[in-house]
Amino acid sequence: MKKLKLKEDIIMVIIISFIGFCFENMWMLLRYSLVDNRNMTLPFLLGYGLFVVGLYHFVGLPNKLFNKYEINSPSKYFIYLFICFLLVSIGEILLGTYMEWRGGFYYWNYENIPLNFTRYTSIPTSTGFALVITLFMTFAFIPLQKFVKKESKKIPMFIIVFIFILLVIDLNFSFKRMFKNNGHHTIWTISIKK
Repeated sequence: MKKLKLKEDIIMVIIISFIGFCFENMWMLLRYSLVDNRNMTLPFLLGYGLFVVGLYHFVGLPNKLFNKYEINSPSKYFIYLFICFLLVSIGEILLGTYMEWRGGFYYWNYENIPLNFTRYTSIPTSTGFALVITLFMTFAFIPLQKFVKKESKKIPMFIIVFIFILLVIDLNFSFKRMFKNNGHHTIWTISIKK
């Protein structure tokens, strides 16, 4: 499939940012029996959308690495998984270290997880994220892309840009709050006790 147009890219970023918000809350629900706003005001995690769409443009899909190297063996999925593992690990280290330096707090801490190699990443967490991303890119990205391509014609560009700008403003606002408070930006939490 051809590369997405700008409008379709932005819609993909928005949808995947919402999926990322739901994914993180699903993990929080399973691990801690709670859900919360994930440090944002709106129910979107822009980093997920930007990462996945960027990954598509720069690395491609698992069956076509770097959008041109077609590898005809199951090893292509392991190569893709490894690339995602490296990108996730580097991204987590950079973001976590930046938040600690700039915000004066630990954004998250994986030190209690076996095989951690900083407080911000570990082999199990990076592998888990890489596996979910690889599965998403293998099975869900193209169907979502086709849906967006079909439906994007019905939505005016100014609405898409407005929503994207809201997400960027929310990200900046939420980070400024975290930097000011030297801590998380928790607006709401719902605890589900068993």
